[in-house]
Amino acid sequence: AYLPHSDTIQEMKVETSNFDASVGHTTGIYVTMMTKAGTNQYHGTATEQHWQQRWHGAPFFTKQLYYRNIMAAEAAGNKALADELRKKDKQDSGRSNNWAVTVGGPVSIPKLFSGKDRLFFFFSYQGNKDSVTDLPTRINNTVPTLEDREGNFARHLGVDATRYQLYDPLSVRRDPARPNNFIRDPIPGNIIPRARMINPVYDWYAKLLPIPNNDFDPRREPLNNFLSSAPLVRDYKAFSNRVDYHLSSRHRVYGRWSYNDWINEGDDWTYTTLKGLHSLRQTRTNRGGTADWVYTVSSSTVLDISFAANDYYEGSRPDVAMQFKPSDVGLPAYLDQKAGSQTIVPQMSFAGYRGMGRAYPSVTHFRTLTGKADLMHLRGNHSLRAGMDVRGQFRTGGGGGNTSGAFSFDNTFTRRNDDTLTPAGNLAHSWAAFLMGLPSSMAVATNDSFALLNPYYGWYVQDNWRVTPKLTLNLGLRLEYELGPTERFNRMIGNFDPQAKLPITDAAQAAYARAAIPELAASNFRVLGGSKYVGVAGASRQLWGNEFMWLPRLAASYQIAPKTVVRAGYGLFFDTLNVLNEGLDQTGFSRTTSTLLTTDFGVNWLAGNPRAGVSPLRDPFPVRANGTRFDEPTRDALGLMARVGRGWNPPIYDVKHARQQRVRVGLQRQVGENLLIDVAYAGAFSDRDSVTRTLSALPEQFWASGMTRDNALASNMNANVTNPFRLANFAALQTSDPLIYQDMSTLGFFTSGTIRKNQLLRPYPHMNGLTSRLEPLGRVRTHAMELQITRRFAQGFNLNFGYTRFHGREAIRFYDEFSPEPFWEETNDGRPHRVTATGIYEFPFGKGRRFANHGWLSWVVGGFQAAATYEYQPGPLLNWGNVFYYGDVANIKSGERTLDRWFNTADFERVAARTPAAFHRRVFPYRISGLRADMTNQWNTNVQRDFNITERVRFQFRVDAINLQNRTQFAGPNLTPTSTDFGRITSQTNTRNRFIQVQGRLRF
Repeated sequence: AYLPHSDTIQEMKVETSNFDASVGHTTGIYVTMMTKAGTNQYHGTATEQHWQQRWHGAPFFTKQLYYRNIMAAEAAGNKALADELRKKDKQDSGRSNNWAVTVGGPVSIPKLFSGKDRLFFFFSYQGNKDSVTDLPTRINNTVPTLEDREGNFARHLGVDATRYQLYDPLSVRRDPARPNNFIRDPIPGNIIPRARMINPVYDWYAKLLPIPNNDFDPRREPLNNFLSSAPLVRDYKAFSNRVDYHLSSRHRVYGRWSYNDWINEGDDWTYTTLKGLHSLRQTRTNRGGTADWVYTVSSSTVLDISFAANDYYEGSRPDVAMQFKPSDVGLPAYLDQKAGSQTIVPQMSFAGYRGMGRAYPSVTHFRTLTGKADLMHLRGNHSLRAGMDVRGQFRTGGGGGNTSGAFSFDNTFTRRNDDTLTPAGNLAHSWAAFLMGLPSSMAVATNDSFALLNPYYGWYVQDNWRVTPKLTLNLGLRLEYELGPTERFNRMIGNFDPQAKLPITDAAQAAYARAAIPELAASNFRVLGGSKYVGVAGASRQLWGNEFMWLPRLAASYQIAPKTVVRAGYGLFFDTLNVLNEGLDQTGFSRTTSTLLTTDFGVNWLAGNPRAGVSPLRDPFPVRANGTRFDEPTRDALGLMARVGRGWNPPIYDVKHARQQRVRVGLQRQVGENLLIDVAYAGAFSDRDSVTRTLSALPEQFWASGMTRDNALASNMNANVTNPFRLANFAALQTSDPLIYQDMSTLGFFTSGTIRKNQLLRPYPHMNGLTSRLEPLGRVRTHAMELQITRRFAQGFNLNFGYTRFHGREAIRFYDEFSPEPFWEETNDGRPHRVTATGIYEFPFGKGRRFANHGWLSWVVGGFQAAATYEYQPGPLLNWGNVFYYGDVANIKSGERTLDRWFNTADFERVAARTPAAFHRRVFPYRISGLRADMTNQWNTNVQRDFNITERVRFQFRVDAINLQNRTQFAGPNLTPTSTDFGRITSQTNTRNRFIQVQGRLRF
């Protein structure tokens, strides 16, 4: 978010192992901060940047709400209120101050020591404090309406009587039309009787909800109905120091350290009801140090050796949320005891609305220890370089999490069917379930700590060979060896063994044979495959294997005429796979207790007694037959069974690092004295990109096709059939492996007497969902024409113009879950056109310039400079779900784009009951070429003036205007055809409206 102030930076060098700015696939970036060294003269700066919130343009939807409130007052005949509202500012006040101080020079102690020519220092400090309105993407929130909070959901019926009809959870019974499924009766009028509002925590959370302030059309779904005006408060400070010592003409050393700390209090959307409760309170701290020795071996040979350490850690400090414990909100006091010293407001999640509560914070440390050696040697026409790079990459953290409980509410118990045969929305349903105290899940966690490490080694050799005065070749080879991660005490699960026989294999297959479904013969039902703990039973300690990588580089430049040069280059690059980017699975070492609410969709309740007016939240984790409430960590004792019945995203042990081949050919021509034109082709091909693939994909023959909803197929696939994994089938485990049996008894997958038919038809039916991450199946191709025109600085101005024409396609996701290979589509990590322009103009007044170059007039009008930048590129392609569309796809882009109709919404199926049912293969493209979100089209400018106070002291004053034309860049439109907001834009991106700041800088 923040870089040290520019005066502390000599150079910011970005080295990437696989990065293409046009493609946007960032895969391992190492940023080296090259600090300034001191000199024999003391020099430094003092800088202050400042802006006021009300100098800026207000966000679009903030302005919209401002004028809507005035119009509503006038429509109600309340002219006094309308006049009062007009007198108010469109946005709240706020301010930002960013200051920096730098100083450098020789280290000297009067009369004792002089560091002239030998010992130098450079020190910098930067601080930043913001208190402003929150980011534009965080002001839009969806909260229950006032009627919703009273249990009156009648309004939603007028929006969509199918999706928003609530059904009585207590009326559930077998569906006469579908005997293998369940059905419920509608709640009359969509109004929940007061007697049914039995949630013991409802009042505590409901009282903290802000009142909707952006709900002007009852015919629409009440989405984004609360615009938050909560402040964004940021506090940042950074220190850095460098000391250089010239031991002799052949030996130089330097050391530097840096420290910075940042805290961000944003997204506090309940600011007006309980300040700080939902503030992010994000914290980031970075500490680093470097020691470097440069040895001049001879006039042609230099050796540079350095050692560095960096510790970056981030987390949060939700102080207000940690003032509460579960019993404060109405949950049992035993949850206070379970959380111990880690109590916090329990999490309540409501599908479609903003959730409330927090997870207990944990701090994650990312550490890197680095040793580097570089040898440079000049020999004839050759400039040779060679070196090595050794890194230890560490990630430590853990603990915290859902220590006080996490409770989710959705339409599970308020929709008509146990499956999604009758479409159901999220709004209304989830809040109704919360009112009635019927969560769809209840969980509390016990999380272990972890300490991951993976080493990295790199070597390189490079020759810059001047073959002739006109031809130069650059030949290089880099070798990289990156090892797979290990955990200090083997506290993690490794990979999936697809052929492993489990303790339940024989019994489950026999149980299936007794009640086989018609679609799958008993002989084809296989229960094989389980998770492997690292370092156990001969398994590797590494999460994935090592890889040795060769990275050749070849480039050439040739001067075909005095002012014309052609350049070409090729390189092979590899991604990095390290613990700084990838985490771990600690199932067993960390364990979540989940209470099974029902095994028959509410016919019988296993927690609470809703029919008697007792919510499961009264006792969410009841005492079990063995006298316990919570599941204790089992460490690695579950073995192959650790993820059975839970679902999983396993890594791949023999995963390959993604790689990219890049080529660039360019022609550079100087025209006249100051004009430079550079035209180039840049191409790249990436393969082995990591993608996620469903290993438990339902076979293709069980999916519907065509443009008609197939309720029969969906009903068949979601039918409740005999569960071969029912716990009663594995009674022998009580004696042979009681720990595994006890763990199985906590999972609904094993305790339910029925299971969805589609689950039994999938590969690895016992895994309850299995997807493989880091599958090296992705590919990306890009082509770009790059034009750069530079008018060098002369006669007081310069200009730079850049244009990129880009084409890219990628195959990084699967069209359907059963698809064997990723499909090719237009990439969204680049834009077909990008235009940039920059320019600086020095006004011809003042000392050393053409006019008014002396006297009082020079002081008044001299020293001014203006600069401007321009940026244009189309927005990202829109990503669609699977919908029914009956027209020509080309027509979707027709018509004028407005906020209320970003594309042509005709010919889409808008009736929920006719949209694709479950298990309908994709019949609509993920992306439509040319149909994009809002573009970037922005001018920025600044004006500055320098004042010469003395010969060595100068003061600069500067005014910046970002997004000069005050253009709002909108987020993408709503792409859900059944929504009343379909095709409408209801939010903007984080690109701010006009932004103005002033800066003063003193240099000496």
